[in-house]
Amino acid sequence: SEEEIQAIHQTAAGFAACLAADHVAVMHPDVDTPFADAADAVNRLLPYHIFQQPRDDLRSLTQRTRYKGKEKVDCSELRQEIQDTRFALSCYKRLKKLQGRFRRAQLNAGIRASPDGQAYALLNAILEVERTETAVVSSALRTARNELDAVQREKRLASQATVSTFRSTYYPQVQSQHYRPYTYAYTQPYSHSAPGSTTSTFYTAPMAALSPAASAGTTAPNAASYTPSGVPIPVQLPVTSLSALHALGIVPVPIASLPPPDQPQPAAVLKGSTSNGTMLSLDVNVSLLQSSQMSGLALLLNSLMSRG
Repeated sequence: SEEEIQAIHQTAAGFAACLAADHVAVMHPDVDTPFADAADAVNRLLPYHIFQQPRDDLRSLTQRTRYKGKEKVDCSELRQEIQDTRFALSCYKRLKKLQGRFRRAQLNAGIRASPDGQAYALLNAILEVERTETAVVSSALRTARNELDAVQREKRLASQATVSTFRSTYYPQVQSQHYRPYTYAYTQPYSHSAPGSTTSTFYTAPMAALSPAASAGTTAPNAASYTPSGVPIPVQLPVTSLSALHALGIVPVPIASLPPPDQPQPAAVLKGSTSNGTMLSLDVNVSLLQSSQMSGLALLLNSLMSRG
């Protein structure tokens, strides 16, 4: 208020007047009159308080007098204070940056639809499920590849039966002149399986005797030709060989479905099955087969015996 301002100005003016009076009393002291009493001594000596100055001010005055007006200022403390201030400012800036980053992280986490911890847990669960599904699919793929390899292997074995350039040992061999021909009175087996073996066997018709020229020690110029007879040959084949027979054009006909005797008969007759249905008993009439079919049948039988 105005009253307070006036009081402040009056107080300041009073202090200034007192200092001015003290200055006058000090500059013009009464040195001739002795002190009358204690109060007179206090009143006459009290103005000298104006000479009471801080020690730093006195030191600066004395140094100025000693060095003839040249000041020597020690700035080490000031420099240290400046360095401390700069370090404090850098720490404050780093603190503000960290606080800003933490605040932004909190804001980003609050903006998301779900908390970060829950999102990470869900993501790990999804990845684990995908790993399990991938392992299952890989196992199924491996199994399918193995099955495909097995099917392709069976197809290759079946396709080998269609080779027409194969000459089987089914055909009789030329007798050498060093051996005496002998006519057997019973049917010669094509091959024999070892005891306990499951190899399929079939039998051929009796071989014709060689010519008298061969028995006399002379050799025929060409190999003996084989003429198939009309007698069916019993053959036992596994059920898996039916596809190979069909590829050769040999379709076994069940014995119950045979045509009348006055009609053309099939080349293969299915008489029945043995060994719990895994082996088929067939009668094959070689005279009704073509040369390629006979070669393929011989190749099929040889492959079965080699696998057995």
